[in-house]
Amino acid sequence: MDASRSYPALGDLRVIDAMHPGLVSCSLDTPLRAVARLMATYRVHAILVTAHGEEKLAGGAVWGMITDDDLLRAAEGADVDQEPARAVAASPAVTVTSSEPLAGAVKLMVEQGVSHLVVLEGRSGHPLGVLSTLDVARALAGFPERHPFRHPA
Repeated sequence: MDASRSYPALGDLRVIDAMHPGLVSCSLDTPLRAVARLMATYRVHAILVTAHGEEKLAGGAVWGMITDDDLLRAAEGADVDQEPARAVAASPAVTVTSSEPLAGAVKLMVEQGVSHLVVLEGRSGHPLGVLSTLDVARALAGFPERHPFRHPA
């Protein structure tokens, strides 16, 4: 790394500067083994659990999150072929808008004790992507986001 090069400070970045676009999701009734397959297939550490229609997660939430840590804890005592995503999903998913300062998102992660935030588009409130602790580290290191399945711009 070039020591003379200037890298942005945490306070100079927004969530959109660090997040990775897109989400991998599953329904409330998806068995945990299928959730594990999604994580392995897409090489992600968190899956968005979505409720549709009249369905809701605990507390009336429409989105929840299952992280790899959640999956490991559940696998210790649950039948992963029978246990549905709804039983494990952190509800509601912790969210942040894409335009918020990255420093505020980091503070939220620390306060909530989570490693992943669902990033929402500010006007519509629709999910755009995920911000993980690794995304924050990548931004602080000055590395641009490069998803392994995308070609460089």
